[in-house]
Amino acid sequence: MDEMSMVRRLLAEPPPDPHVVAQGRERLFGSPTGAAPVTRPLRRAAPRSALALGVTSAAAAAAMAVTTLVPGVGTSSGGQGPATTERSARTVLLAAAARAESAPTTGTYWHLRTMSATNSPQRFGHGGNRYTLERLWVHEEWAMRNGQAWSGDRNWVRPATPADQAAWRRDGAPNTWCMGETDTQPPKPNCLRTAPGTAFLTKDYFPFEVSEGLQLTFRQLRRLPANPGALRAWLVADARRHLDRSAGAAVVDQNVAAELADLLVYLPVPPGVRAAAYRALADMPHVTSIGPTRDELGRAGVGIEIAEGRGWIAVPGDPVRCRGEYRCHRAAPASNITRTLIIDPGTSHVLADETTIGKSAYSDTLILGTGWTNEKPHKPALP
Repeated sequence: MDEMSMVRRLLAEPPPDPHVVAQGRERLFGSPTGAAPVTRPLRRAAPRSALALGVTSAAAAAAMAVTTLVPGVGTSSGGQGPATTERSARTVLLAAAARAESAPTTGTYWHLRTMSATNSPQRFGHGGNRYTLERLWVHEEWAMRNGQAWSGDRNWVRPATPADQAAWRRDGAPNTWCMGETDTQPPKPNCLRTAPGTAFLTKDYFPFEVSEGLQLTFRQLRRLPANPGALRAWLVADARRHLDRSAGAAVVDQNVAAELADLLVYLPVPPGVRAAAYRALADMPHVTSIGPTRDELGRAGVGIEIAEGRGWIAVPGDPVRCRGEYRCHRAAPASNITRTLIIDPGTSHVLADETTIGKSAYSDTLILGTGWTNEKPHKPALP
């Protein structure tokens, strides 16, 4: 039986009820009118930078990254996992690689659209009506082959839980919270708003960060090796250049696996390079399958877990002092870090990128769209 036949069997389950999907979208994105639904919120997120691979970055919307510094052993289930699980992961990744090779490359812009959320670090409201706000944002990128690039963000907030919503209503249901000024020139009010929030579009020429200390232009990304062995060797050499000399093979492998995963999600590499990244990841240690699953939007895929060991996480500093939400960070030690990609092997698309620390969710980024398009850059719309 070939890989695609096996994947079809893995995913051979009925699609979710359309009403369930609609409820999921409402739970995630809220109402365009700004009303906060009394439902379970999106898993708390501190998403990886869309322009960074396994390193801390302060990109405008995808603000925080996980950096693995200390080696760990085993997977989230406490071990290497049964051989059948490993073969399932390999089957899924190889099937996705075959699909990735034939991905379309026509269009003026490479485009990425993601959705993430995080809880505010401080409480709002007055007196006994104190509440936490959940910050949501859509981040989009457009890049042309000549190196021109655009970055767009839309940010908004809503009460994080039903209890927070009740306190928010008792506080008068405000739709704007201002916390001083930014450190830009000229200074601007630093405010949070309910949907539709605020949207920005910035034109720039930026290199793409492949690892800490290594930034590549669009053209250089297109020249990465399309052979899985050569791509892995290239990433190993880069990791050894930028890691401490005392780092062992386990640390190098963890960094390489994280960078391979990010190549699949965030960077405009050619179809052959994405296919090579899938094939190289299939041969990495501590990569297992959790089987068929669905993302927060109800989209069906297969979960692939990457055990990233123990390390440090980057968490935001004070939002007023740090010019907006995520302009400075502090390091905090973390227990076992596990990254899960939800992959649709039939299309090779990564649907969601989740990170857990121990048994708690740390980040959850939904990939709403990626690929080539003729759609011109614009301020992101609400989902």
